[in-house]
Amino acid sequence: MKNLSIMLLFALALCACNGASDADKAAALVSESRTLVSDGHLNEAKIRLDSVHHTYPKCVAQRRLAKDLQDTIVYIEAQRTLAYSDSLLQVVQPQADPLLKKFNYEKQDKYEDNGRYVSKLLTTDRNSERCYLQVYVTDQYETTVKSYYFGGSELQQKAVELSVDEEVARFEGSEHHFEAGGQHSILSIPNERALELLNFVSSHMGDRIRVNLLGLKGDTETNYVYYLSDSEKNAMQDTYQLGILMADIKRLEDAIHISNAQISKFKKKHDML
Repeated sequence: MKNLSIMLLFALALCACNGASDADKAAALVSESRTLVSDGHLNEAKIRLDSVHHTYPKCVAQRRLAKDLQDTIVYIEAQRTLAYSDSLLQVVQPQADPLLKKFNYEKQDKYEDNGRYVSKLLTTDRNSERCYLQVYVTDQYETTVKSYYFGGSELQQKAVELSVDEEVARFEGSEHHFEAGGQHSILSIPNERALELLNFVSSHMGDRIRVNLLGLKGDTETNYVYYLSDSEKNAMQDTYQLGILMADIKRLEDAIHISNAQISKFKKKHDML
């Protein structure tokens, strides 16, 4: 019945506007939008208010009223988002605390602005002379996978392939290499692709996962194969869970920050009136 009343109101407004001036038509849309806002139909109100600006660009007074009402809608939506995001953050944030106990925090204060959370099994100092996948979550809530190659023969990595039977997933990234007691190559796989790699591992926790490092030795294509251990898979699964939680926390914190800014802006404007 409420929706029917709104439709009838809109129809009557259109009929009334057939012989009215543009200013009257714009005012009718604003009035209708105000009713929609009062009834909680914010999206429908926004559509009507957009029409005021696009259809009646010369009706300055009515457009000013439409803008004020749009600001009110932003304020209402910001209040809703703030309440929702804050309550959800209270649920999500504590879930990260027990996971963090499985990680070391690494940061080189001399040349790094941000640190990272690395599984105790996959820290750099414990694995400097072997081939392995290191995964971590940064202070900026981003997940990274680094494929480390170490050997007596050069291999400049181009990609990493994970496979279980006939299922193969390929991941590329940025590479740098150096020589220090052997040949080193590090391939860094950024956030979204890193999470996809970890999702592959998470989906095959009970399977034997083959890691194939694809690269170059000079101008010649070469590769190196090894398999993930159960302990490595568990560490990567923990990091995957932490990465998803951290990404959720960041989205909620960003939403809270934006909502607070919108609420503050609205209140400041109306305090000055």
